Amino acid sequence: MKGSRKAFTLPEVLVVLAIILIVSSILMPVFISARNSAKTTVCIVNFKNGYLATQLYLQDYDDTYMPVNHQPAAEPNSKNDRTWVQMIMPYTGDYGIFRCPADGSDRPRREATFDQDLVPGDTYSQYYTASLRTNLGYNFVYFSPIYQFPDAWVSKPKQADQVANPNETFLFIDSVWALDKNGEPTGGGSWLVVPPCRFDENNGDSFTADEADTSVKNVFTDNANGWEVGQLASPLQYGGTWPWHSGGTRMTTVTASGTARTLSPQEIAQGCDVQPNWVGKINKPEKYEWDLK
Repeated sequence: MKGSRKAFTLPEVLVVLAIILIVSSILMPVFISARNSAKTTVCIVNFKNGYLATQLYLQDYDDTYMPVNHQPAAEPNSKNDRTWVQMIMPYTGDYGIFRCPADGSDRPRREATFDQDLVPGDTYSQYYTASLRTNLGYNFVYFSPIYQFPDAWVSKPKQADQVANPNETFLFIDSVWALDKNGEPTGGGSWLVVPPCRFDENNGDSFTADEADTSVKNVFTDNANGWEVGQLASPLQYGGTWPWHSGGTRMTTVTASGTARTLSPQEIAQGCDVQPNWVGKINKPEKYEWDLK
């Protein structure tokens, strides 16, 4: 009686390998899509947690939004300053919410800057440098503008009741710190983002003056030219915002009412005729979701 065959023939092995390769090629995009969707979901949860922490902060500070930082124009460091990120950290319980999981670029870590930023007795001082690289970019020009008074720059946060339509006003948007020469993101996120338009169709300035205070001269932005249209190696291509999701086409946003969603750069610029140097006007105010209306 002949013994049972225990070996595969070469054609059989090749057929099996071919089947495995075909199945893998079919399933790999599914796995990648599922992984990216999971990152987007986590990022949305992070943004909603940032919104909730902001709400708790508002309750403790007379319905006033966070100032950008304590020393807007000085030479700030962890010993004389505190960023808006550090201000809401007591309400988050986890620094991890400030990082988009789709952003895999290198950035300063808390551990890397611990000695430099450590202030005895101050639990959150060690996060100072890292807090500047959060992916939750604060719409500070409208929520906490930095006004120039006669002899100083001062952050003047808005009151919650000044936001006329919270559901249509961006609070935080996915952001980027810098782009390399190839236009690839690097350095993590940016704690501040700037709007695509500054003036309305009648050339009225939407954020430079505080009409209630005649001592105010103008407002500071981290870039005087707004969005740098076409500058692929500039982090301000989209005003510091960045589409980390869906293959670099969508970014996470959350409004002042807590509505979190992913939008494209074109969608966050709706209502604005985007032009370099802030030349473009806000031509559809009802669709422009940056200002407090």
